[in-house]
Amino acid sequence: MVSIIIINYNQRDLVSECVKSIENNIHSDYEILIVNNTPEQDLRHLEEIATVIPNANKGFSEANNLAAKEAKGEYLFFLNADTVVKNDSLKGAVEILDKEKVGAVGMKMYNADGTFQLSFWKENTFGNEKINKGSEAKFRQRDKEFIRKIENEHSTVSKVDWVSGAAMLIKKDVFKEIGGFDENFFLFYEDADLCKRLKDKGYKIVFYPGSYITHYKGENVNEEFTGKTYFYAKKSQLLYYEKHNDLRDRVFLRIYLTVKFSFKYLISFKSINLKIFLLTIGLRKSP
Repeated sequence: MVSIIIINYNQRDLVSECVKSIENNIHSDYEILIVNNTPEQDLRHLEEIATVIPNANKGFSEANNLAAKEAKGEYLFFLNADTVVKNDSLKGAVEILDKEKVGAVGMKMYNADGTFQLSFWKENTFGNEKINKGSEAKFRQRDKEFIRKIENEHSTVSKVDWVSGAAMLIKKDVFKEIGGFDENFFLFYEDADLCKRLKDKGYKIVFYPGSYITHYKGENVNEEFTGKTYFYAKKSQLLYYEKHNDLRDRVFLRIYLTVKFSFKYLISFKSINLKIFLLTIGLRKSP
């Protein structure tokens, strides 16, 4: 059985849509566990088809780990609330996962408008992250030649460095073996960190294009929420580098972020830029 794990944080309607898509498309044996990190949002309408776990919001990693402990399935399918399953995504992915030393399987994702979305990346060194960011920029600019190249790379089963946690499948015993998600990552980089630790244990990370997911990717969030997520993204980036990268990378990142956000604050006077600047020099820990 596959335990499908979804975290709700202010996304009640999207969670409902996600669950409906699972019912309509998944034909394997599964259970759904929803961790409700927004207690004021009522999810009782989903209790007939899912186990709803109330929880104080202690971060995305903590919520996923909580659900994993309650899961009855042999496999864990971590699925973002802002996703819609478009086909029977699990059967082929489970077959890939059952191959020797495959640690995690990622899936093919699309934007809400049907355009292609990056689903795997190179390992997060300072240089590779610049390449990854450049790829994202070319996607936003709709660079047709570049998109064709990347779509071709996303058309075959591939061994990769890390896959998106928006739709990630892993065996429960392997997840337990490596200690689950690192709860120091409140939001962002928890998937990259998990994949890095799997690789360090000798497991392979595999991208499987036979599963299709629509990923809304944080649409319809307000400016305050966007500012907080940006802060946590940079905090998690710094943590990832401290855990996994060499001294040169760590120094380069600190210098880069310090200069970048000091200038951004001087130009815009936006408080989020000041907060991230203070984070990079060790004078702030939360948004």
